[in-house]
Amino acid sequence: MPERDPLSGADNAWRRMGKTDNLMTITGILWFDEKVSYEEVCDRLEERLLQFDRFKQKVGGRKRRVRRPYWETVEDFDIDSHVYDISLPEPATDEKFQEFVGRLMSRPLDERRPLWEAYLVDDVDDGDGNAIAFRINHSLGDGFALLYVLLGLADNPEEIELPIGNVPSPPGKEDTAADGGAATVPPAADSTVEGENPNSDSGRSADEGADLSEIRFGKAGLAATTLKEIDYLLRMPDEADTSLRGTLGSRKCASWTDEIDIDQVKRIKRDYDATVNDVLLAVTAGALRRELESRGEDTEGLQLRCTVPVNLVPMAARDEQLGNGFGLAFLPLPVGKRDLGDRIEFMRENVGVGKLGVEAFLMYRLLEFGGLLPESGQEKLMEMFEKRATGIVTNVPGPLNTIDFAGTEVTDMVFWVPQAVDQGLGISLITYGGNVRVGIAGDANVLPDAGSLAEHFEAEIDMLEAKLEEK
Repeated sequence: MPERDPLSGADNAWRRMGKTDNLMTITGILWFDEKVSYEEVCDRLEERLLQFDRFKQKVGGRKRRVRRPYWETVEDFDIDSHVYDISLPEPATDEKFQEFVGRLMSRPLDERRPLWEAYLVDDVDDGDGNAIAFRINHSLGDGFALLYVLLGLADNPEEIELPIGNVPSPPGKEDTAADGGAATVPPAADSTVEGENPNSDSGRSADEGADLSEIRFGKAGLAATTLKEIDYLLRMPDEADTSLRGTLGSRKCASWTDEIDIDQVKRIKRDYDATVNDVLLAVTAGALRRELESRGEDTEGLQLRCTVPVNLVPMAARDEQLGNGFGLAFLPLPVGKRDLGDRIEFMRENVGVGKLGVEAFLMYRLLEFGGLLPESGQEKLMEMFEKRATGIVTNVPGPLNTIDFAGTEVTDMVFWVPQAVDQGLGISLITYGGNVRVGIAGDANVLPDAGSLAEHFEAEIDMLEAKLEEK
């Protein structure tokens, strides 16, 4: 009898949230300047990836009305059936690669099989290297869980430097430990790229633990804040009406920006006594303003709301079972403010654990509960949050140094977060090797050209660099 393990409420909720017009699939790319072979990829994934049980399990009992479905180990699992070797049509440009990623995002994974797949793509960027595109259903884990998987795939996880504190050894590597030396994870750990000290002068960051009663306010303060946030969530007005919202379809598109030097972002954040996250969210607001104005829309005084994932499980508590340990918070973006400094100041005032942490904790509990209900019950819960946000923005603090995979250096990486409920826009940032990449995913009905928004991000970064030169 195959091994069975019931899905948690949160994991089941994210699995069921995926619809044909909004799939719950995380997509990511690892680039190599020197080619890694198909055989090397399969050998490494079989050796390391399958140490995580979820990658050799499928979802059983999917049609149960009351009882939860379960993870069921696939007998005689064949790694070759999940890894594909392809080449892009000539010339293999970034645009061709982005079109390919968009097509992947438009196609659901087969729930009769383990919920992941990988594509080894040759001759990307007109270069001598290649890349691996991964697709993983959100039910397997969140951004931090998949960061843990990345450590498990690396040749020497003990040499990886992370800005997020103690990290457990990957399965099969229990004799080593990856330790970034920091003691804390930022407040929106799935949505922040730098671990600020919560006790610093500008510290608006939470400890990586999920016990919010110990964060900046006592238990009485927590109770009052919780009641306030429940009232806010129930009374939250509909999102502003722009062309970035609309009826979703099945076709998705993807793009990414050039690399952004994280040291430049840090220089700006020091000038404004802000965090890296404040600066990047301010840049995001500016990019969205440029996109809307390019469509002829008025942005004067406009605020758009985004959802941001907030990590609720310490990285040290992650294990090979992966899973989803985050909640969602609703964050306003000052799209209508033209001055970067004004936008950074706005984010300083609106990003804080007192609001985001409790709000995310409540949303996590709601999703956890929804995943235990019949599917129709979960859908009723999620309807409460339709028309509440334009998209999702998430930042993952990746390795400070580069890593090796099967003896070959991973020179760059980018990923795309899925969008929940009726949102058709996803903005994903990841730091890696001293740079930030922005991955942009959109439903073609609301963002027919993801490359346009990527260009607006780059224009905002150019403005940031100009401010640095003025100093």
